[in-house]
Formats: sequence, structure tokens, C-alpha cells
Amino acid sequence: MRKRNRTGTNYLTLIALSILVFISYPAPLSSLTANFRVGGFYGLRQVADAEIKKVYGQGGVFFLFAELELKGFFFGGGYEGGYSRRGVIGLFSEPATLEITGYELYAGFQLRLKKIAPYFKGGFGFYSYKQTIQSAYLTAFKVDHKKQAPVAAAGLRVFPGRHFFIAGEIKYVPLKVKPFDEEVDLSGFRWLAGVGLAF
Repeated sequence: MRKRNRTGTNYLTLIALSILVFISYPAPLSSLTANFRVGGFYGLRQVADAEIKKVYGQGGVFFLFAELELKGFFFGGGYEGGYSRRGVIGLFSEPATLEITGYELYAGFQLRLKKIAPYFKGGFGFYSYKQTIQSAYLTAFKVDHKKQAPVAAAGLRVFPGRHFFIAGEIKYVPLKVKPFDEEVDLSGFRWLAGVGLAF
């Protein structure tokens, strides 16, 4: 598990550096008429596992991203956070917390139709999930693991102005983890709305 996490982190670092090097040279970008976008989403995150949903419920989530587009095709990366929930668990109703965050890399295609642009994308995410239970019977009970999972999303951007857009997106991540002997399904949809800038 740890070896795979280090490998994933190395790939993430390599791709991020490649993007930074590529966008640092304006001449190639201008000759290829590439577009750069930044923005953010906020919305609701679903959790598939019935027990986790019962204890923590659904919660808000945000996603900050940067993308590079060339002739409709784009690739980018972003950070997902915001899902940090409190609940009570077990026979003695002990306080518990759950936090899920992640970095994502993806590629996709956008079809620009005047002021609207439907798109779809797919990629890979590197997620961290942490659970802590404050128990008098379980000393220092804490789950702190990382897991990789695919990502798929589709959405629509609306451009009221040349450099500004608003967007809606539906994203799904099939994230199943096994911190102990039993598998836990942290998969779920994200229903997101956001804004961004295009250059």
C-alpha cells in the first residue's frame, strides 16, 4: 500500500511539473491557441456505504481546479476537500469524525457551442480518508489511509462573458477501501456548481 502511494505521488508531481513548464512558455501556447482555465466548484457529496451514511450523512464538498485546453481537448488537475463530518457510532454512541480529501488528474473534451459548452472528463484520484473515534474502550482508534480510484464527470459551462463562465457538473468516484477486515464503500456522486476564469 505504501509503495503504491509513493508511486502515485511521484506521477502526480511529474505531471504537475510538466503542466507548469508547458504554460511557462507563451510562444508555444499562442501558436497552438491553447486556453487556460481556473475555477472552483461547491456542492453535495454522496456516500454509498449505508453505515457510513447513517453515522455521518452526506456533506458539502469543494473542488479547485486548473485546466489547459487545446482544440476542445483539455487536461487538468485539482483538489477536493470540505467533506469533514461528525457523528456518533457504536453501542455507546461515541463521538467520531470522518474526513475525505483528494487530488485529481484528468483529461476530457469540451464542445463549444457559442456561449455554452458541454463537456465530459475522466481521470484518476489520490484520496486520503481519516476516521477517529473518541472511545474509552478503544485506545487511540484512528484510521488514516490513502487510496487511488478512477474519476468520471460530465458537465456544462455557460460563458456570459469572454473570460468568465459558470458551470454545473456531476462527478462519480468509485472509492472502496478496506482499512481492516471489512470493506467500506466510500463511493459516491458529487453534484457541483461553480465559476471560473478562462484566458
